[in-house]
Amino acid sequence: MSHRPFVALDHRNFRLLWIGLLVSMTGSLMQNAAILWHVSLLVSPDRKGLALGLVGLVRVAPIVVFSMLSGVVADAWNRRKLMLLTQSAATMVALVLAILTFRGLAQVWPIYLLAALGSSAGAFDLPARQSLIPMLVPREHLPNAISLNSIMFQTASVIGPSLGGILIATSSVAWVYVVNAVSFLFVLAALLMMRGIPARQEAE
Repeated sequence: MSHRPFVALDHRNFRLLWIGLLVSMTGSLMQNAAILWHVSLLVSPDRKGLALGLVGLVRVAPIVVFSMLSGVVADAWNRRKLMLLTQSAATMVALVLAILTFRGLAQVWPIYLLAALGSSAGAFDLPARQSLIPMLVPREHLPNAISLNSIMFQTASVIGPSLGGILIATSSVAWVYVVNAVSFLFVLAALLMMRGIPARQEAE
């Protein structure tokens, strides 16, 4: 067994997915921070606490509601195609947020609705992603792939909100949504560029 810290990245399909997810996850966490800022701008100071709490609720509720169903769907469907659907849906959410914001969005309910839709897509994306990763690396490199996946998320968790704050300060919150929409193109491209995933395993 290799003890190289990045050995799983030797495998092209995993490397593509890892890079794509690093970019898209960074964009998603930029957007998460931007949504909180956006909501805080649209509500009165006395309602700010409740309004921000509702952001957390609409993000968590779909994950709870769809938790069992999403696992069943990920087991039954082609995981790569399922991720293409969920990532495309998340792209559309970011684009609609950007368009509404550029047009002067003045109410918070569309933000709540779109955040819930994005979280619903994420509820199906996570089990599909977790099921796909073991198909991209040999069994002996799977622990390394899981570790690198965790590193990717932690890195995005640090970089994403920071970049989001910088972009809000230098331009506007709408451009954070645009950047997030673009970031999803990286993981979509990665999924489309994958080759050699066993058809039986991919769909079983």
